[in-house]
Amino acid sequence: MVCECFARLQKYSFQYCQAQQLRHQNDFYYISKSWMTTKEPLNIWSKSSFTVEGIWEHLNVTKDQSDYLWYSTRVYVSDSDILFWEENDVHPKLTIDGVRDILRVFINGQLIVKDEQFKAVISVSIGKNDCTAGSINNYGAFLEKDGAGIRGKIKITGFENGDIDLSKSLWTYQVGLQGEFLKFYSEENENSEWVELTPDAIPSTFTWYKTYFDVPGGIDPVALDFKSMGKGQAWVNGQHIGRYWTRVSPKSGCQQVCDYRGAYNSDKCSTNCGKPTQTLYHVPRSWLKATNNLLVILEETGGNPFEISVKLHSSRIICAQVSESNYPPLQKLVNADLIGEEVSANNMIPELHLHCQQGHTISSVAFASFGTPGGSCQNFSRGNCHAPSSMSIVSEACQGKRSCSIKISDSAFGVDPCPGVVKTLSVEARCTSPLSDDFFQEAVSSF
Repeated sequence: MVCECFARLQKYSFQYCQAQQLRHQNDFYYISKSWMTTKEPLNIWSKSSFTVEGIWEHLNVTKDQSDYLWYSTRVYVSDSDILFWEENDVHPKLTIDGVRDILRVFINGQLIVKDEQFKAVISVSIGKNDCTAGSINNYGAFLEKDGAGIRGKIKITGFENGDIDLSKSLWTYQVGLQGEFLKFYSEENENSEWVELTPDAIPSTFTWYKTYFDVPGGIDPVALDFKSMGKGQAWVNGQHIGRYWTRVSPKSGCQQVCDYRGAYNSDKCSTNCGKPTQTLYHVPRSWLKATNNLLVILEETGGNPFEISVKLHSSRIICAQVSESNYPPLQKLVNADLIGEEVSANNMIPELHLHCQQGHTISSVAFASFGTPGGSCQNFSRGNCHAPSSMSIVSEACQGKRSCSIKISDSAFGVDPCPGVVKTLSVEARCTSPLSDDFFQEAVSSF
């Protein structure tokens, strides 16, 4: 996977960076071969629950103590109900008018409604049947106005004597998850009953996983790849790294030509159609130890933790392109002499700046052309106008340094390669770390 990032302003200089993982494409560095697991109770789990009639709004119940809220009630099914369904080939259904944001409904412990489903056939038995709903709120604009949880009525249809309106039933409410309040994600937690997870275990909902992992040394940023997981949250050494969701984007809608101009539209310049919207989640190195880092995961929909991997990232290739018509650097514009009107901005010269991330230096210059170069990062090409000294000037100014700058002027390159033409300097360089890729390969081979 290659991640591109760039910033561009029409009249200012800009720099591209292309991030590459410090590992070979075919290597898989799975985080651990040993995992522990425990189930989150799919029902009322503490004495802090309460029972009232009707459906209460999610946010007003949880009051920011948790994103999760359990609703629980019971439905009685008689012998005559079963007989009616069999004789008339009727299948009872659970229907919900609306949900915000996510609801998962379990009948006798079996998941029957998830995410944005509002209608599902249910399987019930004679006597009392437990109906438990887990509500999860998301965040966004107008959260305080839109609310969360079950909206409208929740009913079971198909009974001989008419529908059962569960909206008027007695519901028991439980705020939060047991694992949250017992701090399953903490090193100090001793209250949970963890068991070994086998590689052939069937993925399940609302399941906790934990393992310990090591991290290769160095200073390159660390990310966890959750592409094998569904949706949930993760903690590293007790620190919450946030929610993950490997939601797959639609297969269509990506444009061959990207143009951000005009009115805003969220579908503009879409990429990675048919792929997960995000799989990599950053973990600050300040949270990590060299060995025995605790990773705890709450998986809500089902996933395979054995395929979670560690990836190191660094911007290995950097590019920049600046023209004579660009403005000078900001730090020159805010110079004290300029404020005193002793310097004219019109006399300032634009500059091209290259900068490697911390711990990396510019090891080589792959392309440099002052004149009329074409193309883009990793695809630059010389134009009809080119200063022969371009490569040597840029290499001398930048090679072996973490950052460098070059003035965009004829005098800087010792010649005007095409008088009367506005010239541009395009540069592609490579950043390397004192730690070679072999270091990462050694770390991978130890697992």
